[in-house]
Amino acid sequence: MLLCSCTDDLNAPFNYEQSTTDATTGDGLMLDCADLPQAAVAATFSATLAATGGESPVQYTSANLPPGLALDASTGALTGTPTTAGDVSFDVTVTDAAGTTAMASCQLSIAEQLSVELDLATVPYCITGTDTLLAHVVDGTGDGTTITCDHPGGSGNGTAPAGISIDPDTCEIVGTVEDTRLGTWAFIVRGSQSGAEVFIPYCVTNDTPAANTFPITVDHTGMTGQTLVPLLRTFNPAAAIMVGATDDPLFRVTDNGNCPGNVCNYSFSFFINASPFDLQDAGGNDKAVIVDDSLDNDGTNYFMTHGMRLSTNEPVDDAFKNRPWVVNLAIDYCFNIDGNACDTSMDPDYNGFLEWSVIMVPTP
Repeated sequence: MLLCSCTDDLNAPFNYEQSTTDATTGDGLMLDCADLPQAAVAATFSATLAATGGESPVQYTSANLPPGLALDASTGALTGTPTTAGDVSFDVTVTDAAGTTAMASCQLSIAEQLSVELDLATVPYCITGTDTLLAHVVDGTGDGTTITCDHPGGSGNGTAPAGISIDPDTCEIVGTVEDTRLGTWAFIVRGSQSGAEVFIPYCVTNDTPAANTFPITVDHTGMTGQTLVPLLRTFNPAAAIMVGATDDPLFRVTDNGNCPGNVCNYSFSFFINASPFDLQDAGGNDKAVIVDDSLDNDGTNYFMTHGMRLSTNEPVDDAFKNRPWVVNLAIDYCFNIDGNACDTSMDPDYNGFLEWSVIMVPTP
């Protein structure tokens, strides 16, 4: 808009003045969308676009917002969960009560969804010691805000041993194992950032068997002496699952002198405490985990061997298709010259205790 005026007390050309007002901002109406915070796919986003000047109330509109985001027409709040990564530009218009408008072109950087990874060549495929989930966040993923950690528990997430917990701020393993069982507990730790979640296996080991318990060894994945190493397998998220093959894994438990002479009885008990699905054998029958058990004598001691199978005729639930999950097995063993002492219908005298885990990772 042009404003013109003339004066009589000044000589030309100073008796003519011209001034301008930007028509896009009216009486100082302006919209600021600079310095929007970092966004990320699957992360909750929130920012408020600030309009200044003009006559209240004002209304905000945009025709090209990034997918997953919405603009509150009254408050200018830009909220939602982005679905597509990239550096994007979108226009926002603000209109005040007098009908004056101002427009700004806003820039927003949307990172890839928060992600963590471990090298599948790592043995075991889990975090141990002072390592943490935070050290395995993939560069350039997530919105950069604080990540907190917890062990969610429940099916598919494993069980931490008594005495062990996860520090929510540092994601570190804290505490001391109070369980006396020999073995390794694998369990899932969840990292949360702005509503986005990542999952990674942690492992805690008790490598000292309780006094006078049966010696136990486990061989698997083509290697011997893997008693304290969880079994790692990849799986096709769209397919049924079968874990375990002949003699892989192979468990061997020695009687430790409980069966002198030529007579020995044995039994075992197992408890599955973290399967994300109902375990079935390949034929769809009832659960069958301990398989091919047999009793032998090496001339000095009796020993029991057995294998292990995990199978389901259906793919895992959607919640587990694209993330690691674990199955824990707590196995107890009995050897005795007296058959009643190992009778599972009574109260067996178990004296061998193993905690063993399977870690499943979706196919890359």
